[in-house]
Formats: sequence, structure tokens, C-alpha cells
Amino acid sequence: MTSINKLLNKYLEGKRISKEKFDDLKIVIKEVGYNKKILDWFSYLQEYEVVGWRPKLVTRKLCQILLNSSKEKPLEFYALFCPSYKKGLGAYGFRTDDVGNTSRWGIIKLSEIIQKSRQLGFTCKPPRAIFFDVALEQPEKSLKKINDLKKNIENLKKYVPKGMSFELLSELFPFLFDTIGYRGIKIQPLPVPQTTLDRIIERGKKFYKLFGWTSKQIKERSEVIASSEALVGNTIRYLMPNSIMVYTPTMLERAQVYSGHRFETDPLPIIFPKRSEDSLGS
Repeated sequence: MTSINKLLNKYLEGKRISKEKFDDLKIVIKEVGYNKKILDWFSYLQEYEVVGWRPKLVTRKLCQILLNSSKEKPLEFYALFCPSYKKGLGAYGFRTDDVGNTSRWGIIKLSEIIQKSRQLGFTCKPPRAIFFDVALEQPEKSLKKINDLKKNIENLKKYVPKGMSFELLSELFPFLFDTIGYRGIKIQPLPVPQTTLDRIIERGKKFYKLFGWTSKQIKERSEVIASSEALVGNTIRYLMPNSIMVYTPTMLERAQVYSGHRFETDPLPIIFPKRSEDSLGS
């Protein structure tokens, strides 16, 4: 039995876990040694997240962020929230009655990981809910109802608990809004691998066909998403270093876009919470 296995068995104290979880914790020990607090955090993360979406490079990066955190250098968690759109054939614009379940659930999961991290002894900054008010869907139509976007924002803010900050991406990074704007941008060559774009197009068909879109429209929109979100991700990489994204949209494939071409070598630290409608209540 290797020394890493011995250390891990010591930590587990006879508890049986799956091979996938065991191998995951082995990476943690390889990276930071026997650190019970960090092992406890990853054990929690294994129950919190969707299985199979955290690359080894992200695990290693998370290890270093946790290891180097302190009262003077607290952990920082954030989530990006898209507007809640009206759905249906020919529909456009923003919901004004409320926000979608995805947004409400995202707030809950962002709060949850902060609370647990603090319980485990990590100092954390207040979590940040960042509203993605750039590269809007169907801007040529939606912008005619810009006041509905403001109402959508106010509705989301109602769910933001005390101790969590709420920011507009356009105000947090004004230069991003100057570059991307409401309409989004298309960068050539695209700042993401073609395989990533292909997955986004395929995954997006289900959503965009709700609007009655053609395959050509879906492809063009996906290229705007890839360009805009890659630019946002690169900005976060440099201006919010060592922050951890809690990814809340349902289209998990799009998370890779934020790392651009660096996904295979230097991905942004992103975690994917399990989706549970039960947490929303009635």
C-alpha cells in the first residue's frame, strides 16, 4: 500500500467510499499532504457537486487556493446569474413576474457552500452574486423592453440574502460593457476550441428551439456566447484571481467557455453544484 493510500485510509477511518471519490482525495493528498481541513472540504464538495465535471487541474488549483487562504487572504466564491427570459415560440424579452427556478436555486447553492466552508474553518469573503447583463438574448427585440430587464434585476435582488453582495457585471467591469454591450460580440478566430463550440451548439438547440430559431441562428448565437463569455472569463482570471465560480446555469457545457483555449492547461476554478428543486420549497 502506498503512503498516499495509507494517509487516505487514516483519514477515512474505515469509511467506505467509491473508487472515484477515493482517487479524487488521493489527488488532494498529493497536492497538499495530509491536511484534514482541506480533505473535509473536498469530501463535502463530492456530495455538493455534479459528478464528472471537475477536471484534475481544477482540483489541484482548488487545493492551492484552500491551502493559501487565511484571515488576510479569505476564500472568494461568486456566481454569474443570467436574466430570466420569457419562453415559448416567438417569445422574447424578460420575465417581470418573478425570476426562474435556476436563479433562485443558484442563490441557495452559493450561500450553502459559503456556510459549509466557514463551518470547516475557512475564512471567506461575502459571496458575490453577479448579474450577467451583457450579451442579452435576442437583443434586437429585448432592448425595446429594457425597463423589463430592470424589473428582472429587482426581482432577483429580492432573493439575495443578507451577507451576499449583488453586482451588475456592467458596473463591476465597465470596460466589458463597453466592449460586449447588450448585443454581445463575435471574435474571430473564436477564443474557444471548435469542439467546445460544437457542444454548445448541440446543447443549445433544445433551449433556442423554444424561440423557434433555425440552426443557422443557433450557430450564430453560440458564436456570440463563446466570444462574450470567454472575454468575461479572461477578465475574471486577472481581476478576481483565486476566486471560485459556483456554476449555476443548466447548460454545464458552457462553463468551459470561460476558460477559453486555456481549458486544457489552465482552467478557471469552477464547481458545479447538484441541482435540486427540493431546496426551493413550495
